[in-house]
Amino acid sequence: MLADAVPYTGHTIEGRRIVVQVRGRVVVGVRVTVSRYPCDTFGDVGPLPVSESGRAAIAKDGRFRLVAGEPAQRVTLTGLLRSDGRLSGTLRVRGTIATGQRCASATLRYTAHP
Repeated sequence: MLADAVPYTGHTIEGRRIVVQVRGRVVVGVRVTVSRYPCDTFGDVGPLPVSESGRAAIAKDGRFRLVAGEPAQRVTLTGLLRSDGRLSGTLRVRGTIATGQRCASATLRYTAHP
């Protein structure tokens, strides 16, 4: 991850560790493992490790939305930076596997703190 970014660490509702990287008022990356990643006919191919970088400004009200990664594995991270310094929000991964089958995780809630 990025050396000058602040890591917010926590857990998803699957009990998996999540690290959200924040630089100033910008979310610049996410690292997490998604336990369940079901595909159309192939079934569950999880756990799926995810490590993506991008840029999502944190609005004055604390909200942000980061969409990062290739179409074959795209992560959407939404969240709220709370006044107490915690992050909370949702994470979802969508994409395809080598056979072209569509896959998608559930929408997972998470909480993290610096």
